[in-house]
Amino acid sequence: MVRRHSRSPLRRGPSGQRPAPGALRAPGPLLLAALLLVLPALFPAIPSHAAAERLTTAFQSLTIGGSTVYWVAKDAGFFERHGLDVTIVFVEGSPRTMQTLIAGESQIADATGPSVLNARAAGSPVVLIAGMINVMPYYLIVHSSIQSPADLKGKVGANHIPGTTADTVIRVGLKALGLDPDRDVSLRAIGNTPMRLQALVAGFAKFMVGQDLELLQAKRLGFKVLVDYVAARTPFQMSAVATSEGYIREKRDVVLGYVKAVAQSLHYLKTNREGSIAIIKRYARFMNPDVIGPAFDAARRLYNDTPMPTIEGMEFIAKELVQRNPKLRTLDVRTAVDLQFVNELEQNGFLKSLKGS
Repeated sequence: MVRRHSRSPLRRGPSGQRPAPGALRAPGPLLLAALLLVLPALFPAIPSHAAAERLTTAFQSLTIGGSTVYWVAKDAGFFERHGLDVTIVFVEGSPRTMQTLIAGESQIADATGPSVLNARAAGSPVVLIAGMINVMPYYLIVHSSIQSPADLKGKVGANHIPGTTADTVIRVGLKALGLDPDRDVSLRAIGNTPMRLQALVAGFAKFMVGQDLELLQAKRLGFKVLVDYVAARTPFQMSAVATSEGYIREKRDVVLGYVKAVAQSLHYLKTNREGSIAIIKRYARFMNPDVIGPAFDAARRLYNDTPMPTIEGMEFIAKELVQRNPKLRTLDVRTAVDLQFVNELEQNGFLKSLKGS
């Protein structure tokens, strides 16, 4: 009960005695009503916990892979656990997710090595802060009539938009086979993996690169693998998290919490098969339900144990991209990667604690 010192003339109590000077007495009905109206304005309600930090993340793919990490971080509650209210939105292709970051439409974005390096070379202050898949998770999928690399000459390849990892990988792969991607074959920018696979089915193209999900679907349709890039385990920054240097300066604690959520999501994907598949089904609705389980089993072996990026993989990518982006010649690849958050989580034992959970 709220009590106040009375400044009005003292009244006699029920006993007929005047209260002692300075004594407290209960407020009358009118005063109590006034207090109930005034106190909320003077002392606004204090929330039991701080409001969650709101931010947006653009993810680039609806297939099982790096983007799956964001789905799990959102739906399994890892973002929320670290005080983050993250809205995740689909924006096809890593060059486009990078554009949302540069334009300020997203604060942290799904990224790849090529998208970060190209943006950095163009002068954008973006940095890669975590890695989820550090190898090439691709296969060179071809029509059944293709028996050797030589058979690819003069053929049409179904490609993604320029600057994506699929575009980079198919070019690297063709060169490794002794083929010039700009002269010996015709690469057509078709779009995402379902669209590229459809181009093969329609006979418009004879080859493409795809990941585990597309490989399973392609084999069912009679296509085959000419080159398995996964088996080579070539260091390559496939899937990563990126943000801007300015956002790090302004919201360092938010970024640290985000990287924690990514680390927990990676651990979840590697240790909780059923929970992961349930989340995947909510996002990858175009997938045949029969292939989601096998595709996930194949893909999750590629996820990092910790969100440590690969500098070696970034350097490998830069060597390929420099032929089409001369600005990369003067770029120090290490400036495009900020390891402070992953290093901190290693040093304070956070990453080690996940292994024991």
